[in-house]
Amino acid sequence: MRGVRGAARTTPLVWRSTLRASASHLVRRGGAALALAAALTACSGGEAPLVEVEPVTSGEVAATVSAPARVDPAARQDVAASVSGVVVALNAADGAAVQAGQEIVRLESSQVAAAQEQASVAQAAAQGLGGIQVDGGDGAVRAAEEVVADLDARSRPNIDAARDQAAQIADPQQRAAAEAAVTALEASYLNTRAALLASAHALAQQQAAVSASLTEALNQAVLQATAGQRAQAEAAARLATEQAAGLSVVAPFAGVVSLGEAAATDGGAAAGLGALAGGDAGFDVGALSGALPGLAGGEGGGTLRVGAPVTAGQTLFTLYDLSARYVDADVDEVDAPSVRAGQRAIVLVDAFPEVTFTGTVESVAVEAATTEAGGVGYPTRVRITGVEGGDDAVLDRLLVGQTASAEIVTDTTQADLVVPSRAVLDREAGTVVLVVRDGRVAEVPVRTVTLGEEAAAVEGDLAEGDEVVVAGYEDLVDGAAVRVAP
Repeated sequence: MRGVRGAARTTPLVWRSTLRASASHLVRRGGAALALAAALTACSGGEAPLVEVEPVTSGEVAATVSAPARVDPAARQDVAASVSGVVVALNAADGAAVQAGQEIVRLESSQVAAAQEQASVAQAAAQGLGGIQVDGGDGAVRAAEEVVADLDARSRPNIDAARDQAAQIADPQQRAAAEAAVTALEASYLNTRAALLASAHALAQQQAAVSASLTEALNQAVLQATAGQRAQAEAAARLATEQAAGLSVVAPFAGVVSLGEAAATDGGAAAGLGALAGGDAGFDVGALSGALPGLAGGEGGGTLRVGAPVTAGQTLFTLYDLSARYVDADVDEVDAPSVRAGQRAIVLVDAFPEVTFTGTVESVAVEAATTEAGGVGYPTRVRITGVEGGDDAVLDRLLVGQTASAEIVTDTTQADLVVPSRAVLDREAGTVVLVVRDGRVAEVPVRTVTLGEEAAAVEGDLAEGDEVVVAGYEDLVDGAAVRVAP
C-alpha cells in the first residue's frame, strides 16, 4: 500500500505497518475492529455519517517492526561420538536435567583398546635399552591349551547332554540315528581339538628355531632407536589416550538432554553368533558387534540405548540450555536497517495467546538468510526477559520450537501531539487527519514524526484534546457534517 494515492483517497498510514504484523497479533485485535465496522454501518442511513473519534493526546510513541519467530533455548549443542564402539552405559534419561561435565554415555571399543596396546608396545620398544627376550613358542602352546580348555568347557557338556537325550529315545531306529549324530559331532570336536594342539606345537617349534636370532636383532634395533622413533611412540600414546577419553561422553554445559537415534541394524549376524555360542553361555554379542565394523547388533533404530553400536561422528545426544529463553526472529530486509542490539521488544507466542512477553534484542545477523516464506530476512535473536503484567513462572512453560512473533521497538518519540495511527490518512493533498469541530470535519494536514502500531506522533495545526476521526471516514470530505458515535 506504500505510496498509493488517487483512487485510495482514505488510506490509513498505519496499514503500512500492520500489514507486516504477525497473524497471532492481528487475531487479538481483529474482533473489536470488525464489531465496530458493523455498528457504524448499521447506524448510517439517510442522516449525517456516524463516525468514531478519539482525542489528541501527548506522550511517548513507539515505532515497531514485526517479524515471525520461534522459541529457542539459550544454547543448543549436538554431542557426537569421537570413536566407534558400543554403548555400555546411559547415565541420563531422555529429557533429564544434567550438570556440566556429567557423563551421559559410556562406550567400549576394541579399536581403542588395540590402539592403547600398540602404543604401549611402541613406548616400551623406544625407551628400552635391550634385554628383550622373544618367546620361543611356549606362549603359542599355552594359548592353544587355553583355547582347547575353553572348547572343552563349552562343548563337552553339550555333547554329553545330547548323548543322554538320544539314549532316552524309545524308537530304536531314531535312537540309533541320534546316537550316530552325536558320535559324529563328538568326532568333529575331537578332531578340532587335536588339530589346535598339533598346530600350536608346530608353531612353537618354528618360533623356537628363530627366537635366538630375532631376540638379538630386536635388542640391536632398540639400542639404535632414534629420537624420531621415540617421538612417534609418544604421539601414538597421546592419540590412544585421547581416544580412550572419548569413550566417556560428558555434557559440555548444564541443561536438558535429548538422546540421539540408535543405528538401524537387522540383527541377523548377531543372532547367528549367539546360536554358535550356545545361547546363554555368557557370550557378549553386543560387545562383539561393536568391535567388528559393519556387524549387526540386535535391534536397530529408536532412541539410543545400551548395546547399540555407534560410529565416530554419530550424534549421541543434544543438550539444551534452558536457563534462559530466546526467540529467533526473521526480520524483513526492508526493516532490518532499523533493528539493532539493545532495543526492547514485545514477544507474542501462539501457544499463550493471553500472555505478552517482554524482551531485548541481543544480536542481528550480518548476512541475510532465506525465510520460511521464501523471502529475505535477517535472523535476529531476542532474549525474553519477563512477562508484561503477569507471572514470570510462565517462562518455564515455553517449549523450544514454538511459533511466535516479535515486535521490536525501533524508535521512540516524546511528542506533544499524539493521535491514533488509524486516524492518519493518505489523501491526494498529502497526509491529513480529520478533526471534528462543531459537528463538521476539518481536514488538517500533518507531518508524521513517528508512526507506531497504535499511535502516531505528528506535527500540525492541532491541539491536545481535539477529536480526530478514527472510523467512518470513508468518502468524507472537508467540511462534511457528521455525527459522533457515543
